[in-house]
Amino acid sequence: MEHSSKYKTKGVRSSDPFQKESIPLNKISWEVSNDKKLISLTSFKFLQEKKYDDENLQLGIYAYDTANDFLLNINLNEIEDYPIKFNIKNYGFDELGDTAKFEVYIFDSITKQRIAETSPIRLVPNYQLKNLLEVKGEDLGKRIAHVDITSSGPVLKINKKLKTKKGYITRKNIESIIESNPIFMCSFFPQALDKIFSYAFLNKGKKGWTKDWIDYAEDELVPGAFKDISSSGIDSIDKLEEFDKFQDVLTRLSDAWIKKYNFDNELLKIFNNT
Repeated sequence: MEHSSKYKTKGVRSSDPFQKESIPLNKISWEVSNDKKLISLTSFKFLQEKKYDDENLQLGIYAYDTANDFLLNINLNEIEDYPIKFNIKNYGFDELGDTAKFEVYIFDSITKQRIAETSPIRLVPNYQLKNLLEVKGEDLGKRIAHVDITSSGPVLKINKKLKTKKGYITRKNIESIIESNPIFMCSFFPQALDKIFSYAFLNKGKKGWTKDWIDYAEDELVPGAFKDISSSGIDSIDKLEEFDKFQDVLTRLSDAWIKKYNFDNELLKIFNNT
């Protein structure tokens, strides 16, 4: 099912002051084509659970980079089956930049209000990224970021606005640090991954986000990482922290993650240029 309408806008996210419901990323599935011109929603458990019956509501995709942004949408009552395909190329956008992201949302066509929305998702082909980590803006004082574990999965909370004596560091600036700064990547994220994999291991065997993260660890970072580790008698994070064999696995996982995305070599470049 391919949608056929377009609603062009600028600054939709920042100008919408109304309270919106968050759409958990584990309740939606999507695919991005290798040329980044086709976004397909392959399932939408959140939408099926809500059972909206308002004829004014629409399902949309908001895609954007530093130079372009646009909305693609379809009436909810027109959705008959999946996948729902949003073809960016049909609207004259040959290519979006490397920093491009998209959001999925439920939209009231009369009031122009978003009813529900996902956090930003990087617009990259599926083979390049496992979008397992939900991102949200929050007031975090002087901290740049923090990882929380929720019932629906880990959430990376980033500071919406970091206040200093000489001004503010904006969320956009902080996002650029989180996405590409090798110093941040090699210091903050190994600890964040330790936390995520520890909670996932404690709940190993359950469906949902924990399985997704265990699969990610063993399929893309360290094959069979947790295969020979027994969780017998391990029922808390404190006990995992004292479990040397498990801590060795965590180190191997974070090392593999840093190597996978070349952050160690990017870090070396910084010090070679100083």
